[in-house]
Amino acid sequence: MDFKEIELSDREWIAPLLAASGFQGCDYTFGNLYIWKDLYRQQVAKAGNMLCVRSRRPGTGEYLYLFPAGSGDVKEAVEYMRQDARQLGAPFCLRGFAKEEADKLAQAFGGEFVIKSVRAEWDYLYQVEDLAQLAGKKYHGKRNHIARFEDAGEWRFEPLKKENLKDCQAMAKVWYTEHAASGNLSALGDRGVVYNALKNFESLGFTGGVLYQFGQVAGFTIGEPLNKDTYVVHVEKAYAEIQGAYPMLNREYVRHMMQDYTYVNREEDDGMEGLRKAKESYHPIMLEKFVALA
Repeated sequence: MDFKEIELSDREWIAPLLAASGFQGCDYTFGNLYIWKDLYRQQVAKAGNMLCVRSRRPGTGEYLYLFPAGSGDVKEAVEYMRQDARQLGAPFCLRGFAKEEADKLAQAFGGEFVIKSVRAEWDYLYQVEDLAQLAGKKYHGKRNHIARFEDAGEWRFEPLKKENLKDCQAMAKVWYTEHAASGNLSALGDRGVVYNALKNFESLGFTGGVLYQFGQVAGFTIGEPLNKDTYVVHVEKAYAEIQGAYPMLNREYVRHMMQDYTYVNREEDDGMEGLRKAKESYHPIMLEKFVALA
């Protein structure tokens, strides 16, 4: 099977391969692959019983390959992707894998790859209980922000569903319009991804939550199970000018949707200083991730 554009129907064969791997990296859900497919021009192929993913880095066009997932031969799948890169005349860059996979790669290929840790791609993991309770001194600031949100007046949290999906789509358009008008162009990078997630919310089997204040959407969030003990949050948008909206949205989503899980994966920071500071403020357990170059 050659690399092809990813389609919703591919979920039938891709999801079992992702599940077989049980990786904790945020890339390894069908929903993640699908909602980012346009920005990263992601394509998929099957080598043996392994999923191979090829993408292009926005702005540079550099080819990137995701560490293969499935129950087949890792070395065979990596060789398949490396040969694809050769045919394209491109350097081979394998990404998205944790320490255990890095060790397997080094063992299988010896010194053929330069393997290095990339801080901007590390995932932020949190204990579900920590984010649900926000107990102790280290979360004092978060509890204060939430208290200010509650003190402001009437609010409610609802699971995201067909009936309130349009509310979230309308809020997203306003959110991006306001950031574009203010010149905050970096905030617009995931606009297509968020619109894609909302458009295909039901088809992708996502869950989500909507936070209302005075009957208006203050924020919404979207995610899905990553593996048997970890949930992954793909989207979180709130109005920053509403004090406490983000921490309240985060807390309520965890309380309502993630009580059967141990960890929450809130993805990477992509090297963005503000995003890194926000994610570190919740005291994460970092999942170190690597790239391999050949």
